[in-house]
Amino acid sequence: MNKKNSSQKIGGQMVLFLGIVLLVFFCLLRGKDVRGIIQLVRGARLPYLVGGALLACMFILTEGTNLRILLKCFGHSVEFADGIKYGSTGFFFSSITPSSTGGQPMQLYMMNQDKIMLSHGTLALLMELVSFQSVAFVFEVGAVVVLFLLRIQLEWYMKLLAGFGFIFNGCFIGFLLAVIFSKSLGDRMICFLQWVIGKLPLVAAEKKERWVKKLDEELQEFHECAMMIKQEKRSIYKVLAVSVVQVSCWFSVPYMIYLALGQSGVSYGYAFVIQTLIYMISALLPLPGAVGISELAFLQLFGVIYGEKMITAAVLLSRGISFYFLLVLSAVLTVVLQVRSIRMRK
Repeated sequence: MNKKNSSQKIGGQMVLFLGIVLLVFFCLLRGKDVRGIIQLVRGARLPYLVGGALLACMFILTEGTNLRILLKCFGHSVEFADGIKYGSTGFFFSSITPSSTGGQPMQLYMMNQDKIMLSHGTLALLMELVSFQSVAFVFEVGAVVVLFLLRIQLEWYMKLLAGFGFIFNGCFIGFLLAVIFSKSLGDRMICFLQWVIGKLPLVAAEKKERWVKKLDEELQEFHECAMMIKQEKRSIYKVLAVSVVQVSCWFSVPYMIYLALGQSGVSYGYAFVIQTLIYMISALLPLPGAVGISELAFLQLFGVIYGEKMITAAVLLSRGISFYFLLVLSAVLTVVLQVRSIRMRK
């Protein structure tokens, strides 16, 4: 990895991300009573805000826990702090890159520095992702049923995004399971990667051979670990249970904001279903951290609950805690825990 080019790429992605965030905030506040919004935010009940922040923090904690469980299956003794480091790294870099493409590579980079094999780290991350998406998909199925039973009204483009997001998530889970457990699909992927390596210009033939050999070794180890995971059913159940806690806590943040703003009359289950629909709607678009589409979907779906005067304050607080607060926290944790790891290695 070229550190200079990598740093420039990350810097460019962060600039793009900040530009999108500023544009979203400009659109949210344009033509609104900013002083009134500030008063509503300042008047929010602190205990519920703290509760929402703690629920948001569970996202990083649970992901780190799942990665520790899975890596333990492969013989790695991962400390609690290292699990948190992998979880915070994944959240931060997934949030600032389009389609969340930067999270897993950076997690693998961190794991590699901690002497975890590439195949072990890759399989652990894929299994954790499958677990999270599977739990979220089950909740999405429930949300679709409630959508029809309660006849929740959506704009046509929201229905379109929700439908495509639902189909995409289901297909994505199937693809991940095939990659993990299908040896034939893995062999085809390796053949394709070998062909790509063979076509690389300006790379010596000996280096290409070493890369192909390393690729074969890693794939063999990957499939052996996948077979091992099949035997570790108890660990799979643990990971799924932790993912249920992870998704449930994350999707519960909007209800805590609802209570923080002194509102009542809407049940926790209804708010949870609405947040699940927001996740489903925002899943398809390749925006960093789903910024923009998540705020728009929140305005559309929660607007009926809050009304025009409170909805802007609600979206700022809800996304502020469940995403922006978590983004800053994950950045701080990643830096602090990585510095700790470097010092321990020295």
